[in-house]
Amino acid sequence: MKIVTTRFGLVQADETDLVRIPDGLIGFRSFTQFVMIPDPVVVGLSWLQSVTAPELAFALVAPPLAVSDYKVELRPGDRTGLELDDERSALIYVIVNRGDGGGLTVNLQGPLVINPVARLGRQLVLTSSRYAVRFPLEAQAAPVYAGPSALRATA
Repeated sequence: MKIVTTRFGLVQADETDLVRIPDGLIGFRSFTQFVMIPDPVVVGLSWLQSVTAPELAFALVAPPLAVSDYKVELRPGDRTGLELDDERSALIYVIVNRGDGGGLTVNLQGPLVINPVARLGRQLVLTSSRYAVRFPLEAQAAPVYAGPSALRATA
């Protein structure tokens, strides 16, 4: 399949590359099909590109780029919705945003969890006030990082 994007031009992807997010993302509920595109310049940065909206792409990084001890509690309903047999196989990302002062922030309260086998994703809303919605992503805290972190559930 060919996917038109405003950021990367025309992208070729297989049906097996699709990540379905049945509930969509917060504020973007009607967009449910995406592909993951590694950033061609920044190692560790990926883009969640909408299949149907060329201009809609979310920058993603693994949580250790921001917080080394990041933990997510995966509820039974989340495990079921993601079709996860073993939650340790899930991948977790946080969405990168541009902050008010121009710096980068990550949303630690709304992580994206992906089952890489079923190609299903779900954005969680963490109720703990331990994590910020706009946590600064410091330049010195962003070493080259090879990929997403595994889900470390406490439930």
